[in-house]
Amino acid sequence: MSDEPEELPALDLRLTEESLEDLYERAPCGYCSCLPDGTLVKLNQTLLNWLGYTREELVARQGLQQLLTMGGRLHYEMHCVPRLLLHGEVRELSYLLRRRDGSSLPVLLNATLRRDADGQPLLLRATLFDITERRKYEQELLRARAQAEEQREQLGRANALLTTRNEQLTRINADLDSFVYTASHDLKQPVTNMAGIFEELKRSATFHDPEAQGMVAMFEKALLQILSTIDGLTQVVQQQRQLEELPTEEVALQPVVDEIVGSLSQRLGEHQATFSVDLAVPTLRMTPAAVHSLLYNLLSNALKYAQPGRPPLVRVSTAPAAGGEVLLRVQDNGRGIDLVRHGGELFQLFRRFHPEVVGSGVGLYLVNRLVHQAGGRVEVDSLVGVGTTFRIYLPGEAAREPGPAPAGAATQPGQE
Repeated sequence: MSDEPEELPALDLRLTEESLEDLYERAPCGYCSCLPDGTLVKLNQTLLNWLGYTREELVARQGLQQLLTMGGRLHYEMHCVPRLLLHGEVRELSYLLRRRDGSSLPVLLNATLRRDADGQPLLLRATLFDITERRKYEQELLRARAQAEEQREQLGRANALLTTRNEQLTRINADLDSFVYTASHDLKQPVTNMAGIFEELKRSATFHDPEAQGMVAMFEKALLQILSTIDGLTQVVQQQRQLEELPTEEVALQPVVDEIVGSLSQRLGEHQATFSVDLAVPTLRMTPAAVHSLLYNLLSNALKYAQPGRPPLVRVSTAPAAGGEVLLRVQDNGRGIDLVRHGGELFQLFRRFHPEVVGSGVGLYLVNRLVHQAGGRVEVDSLVGVGTTFRIYLPGEAAREPGPAPAGAATQPGQE
């Protein structure tokens, strides 16, 4: 590599032939010179082009202040001139110049004051910069700021309204729970008494009317339905109150599943049902009562709504999901639900989709409520005659290593 310096390209000498007069006249900013009273004595062509005037129309005929808007003129005379006299210069004062056609041009003014040998004001020299684009940008910023302030105020009002509505809903829910609990408690005893009296009536009374037996059966069915509804209401409110009082904890799932399967053992034998359990995530963070109620309602429903003529197969599994969630899946091969017709009513209280099966319509309502209280969500897939899958996403640790299958997981009665 050579150590000799590289030769620079030949300089175009035309670049050094600039005229000082041309530099003044064609400068990218406006120049003007004024007498102490503001009378214009010299302007460059750039400023004349901006204003639309000829040199003859302005020199010795108008003052700098006359080229400003009314507000600018007042500021110039009351603020700019005194500062010039006191300090000898001003910098970056914003004004609007009035063009000949009546339009305005935003500029920044820098000015210096020359004095004679006796210190008396002699000449004012001013430089003006076109800030049209800057003004547009500033105005856009101001509009954006005003819009942001308005949106912030709207958001504040919306948040305040939402807070008020939430407080109202909380009070209403508390009042409704108290009302439901009181009503179900007060109704249960009279209805239980009616059921006892009806049983005694069936045992001791004789009905000769041939239609009486059918009417007795209808009345008994209605009475049982009332008792089931009252029990459902009581269960909903009692469970809600219990969950509000109990702390959450890591609940081991296998013992809960085993206990529920054991409690359903009579139905298992009746339906020849099989449970398949795969708990890749062995715990859920909820209250123990909530975990038990959640699984009991889903597993008992899987048996209750089994497809006639087909042994029930119920699969229970957990797995890590995206975002640190835990996926609990309960899948059956039962009757299924027509989600096109009933999807919007799936979790409503007392809604039932298979009237031929005895039930209260509380189970799925409780499942949905428990999941939402835990900060999760429920997704459902179902085909009539094929089966239903509940996918429940709950908050959990992002990375849980699947442990070995819990002891006894494949040997419990009714499980694979």
